[in-house]
Amino acid sequence: MITFEEYLSRVTDHYTSKEYEAELIKAKKEFFGFIGSVHEEDPFFENYMTAFIEWYIFARDMTHKDLPPIRLYYREQAQALSSEEKAIFEDFTKFRHSIFISKKVKPSLLVVLDLYTNEKVTIEHNFPAAGFNVGDIFEAILVPFRGQLTFTKTFFFHPQEVKRFIVKELKKIRKLEQKILLKVIMRFRRLRLKFDRYSHVDPSQIYTEEEFNRYA
Repeated sequence: MITFEEYLSRVTDHYTSKEYEAELIKAKKEFFGFIGSVHEEDPFFENYMTAFIEWYIFARDMTHKDLPPIRLYYREQAQALSSEEKAIFEDFTKFRHSIFISKKVKPSLLVVLDLYTNEKVTIEHNFPAAGFNVGDIFEAILVPFRGQLTFTKTFFFHPQEVKRFIVKELKKIRKLEQKILLKVIMRFRRLRLKFDRYSHVDPSQIYTEEEFNRYA
């Protein structure tokens, strides 16, 4: 049986191929130009490179297309897909990208609160159980796959000390469109990268309104 990762790779491989090299370079400049640069020797390099690719696939509209690759692939390939594939890639377009708080953590069950929609979401089996604790606040992408929700590889856990600040900022945009949410997520990624670089600094000195709104 084809796995979630294999299906998602079809989209990623297509839109990171030679045909889209210029688009990928442009996207990379946009992403790291906003959150800050990372270098191969950084211990968090791979995490941010993964986040870049998934931002490119799920969040960034392609030039002159006004859709991100995950939605564009379904629209452009639908006629060539089998009925099973079509259902899977249609579900992929219904992804949930947000900042969550974990409310219940069991070996095969994770319940999280989506801070954007204020809805509780249940994930069964398809998550790294050892990586979660009750009360964790984190960014992630959830994708429907074969009747269940599955995480992609992007995870950014934010410091517990700034939970109240993050919750407050997400509450402000609950009635606004998802594009605003994605911009807010990017602003928190920028703060998380700064905290990764200056982990000796109290996170409350990094996660401030001034820093959060610096490039709003």
